[in-house]
Amino acid sequence: MFRVSIWIATAAAALAAAGTATADRGVRPAEPAGPYMVSVVKQKLSSDYATAWKTLYPPHQRVAAQDAYVGCESLTPDAGTMLSVRALRTYNERIPVAGKGGLTKTRAVDVRVTVDSPLVSFPVVIEQTFHAIKVTRRWRWILSLDQYGYYRAGECPYA
Repeated sequence: MFRVSIWIATAAAALAAAGTATADRGVRPAEPAGPYMVSVVKQKLSSDYATAWKTLYPPHQRVAAQDAYVGCESLTPDAGTMLSVRALRTYNERIPVAGKGGLTKTRAVDVRVTVDSPLVSFPVVIEQTFHAIKVTRRWRWILSLDQYGYYRAGECPYA
C-alpha cells in the first residue's frame, strides 16, 4: 500500500509539472487551451521532456535550462501505461506565477489522466487543474512555484 501511495504522489507531481503557462493581451492562440494542455501532459507522461520544455514560459526556460530540466524530470518514476488524457473543462482564472508579481490571467484546464500502473490491479485516475497562458499568440505552460524555486536555486525538485 505504501508503494501505491508513493506512486500516486509521484504521478500527481508529474502532472503538476506538466502544468501551466503565462499571458499577454491580444489575439487568441490558434489552438484551444484544452488540447494544448493535453498535449503537454502527454509529452511529460511519455517522458518527452525536451519537447515539453520547448513550450515552457520563456522566463522559466531561463531559470530551468533545457539540459537541467530534462535531466531532472527524467528522475521521476514512470507513472505506468497511459490509457487516456482528457480535458474536462476550461475557464478563466487568475493565479500567482513564479517570478512575476501579483496574479496573472490564465486559462485553467481541468484534466483527467488514466494510467495502468504495474503497482495496482485497476486503472489509476487523477484529475488536476493546469493553467495555460498566451505568449505571442501561443500557449505556454509554467513551472509550479515549488519547481521554480528549486530550479532557481540550481537544484532538482526530484533529486
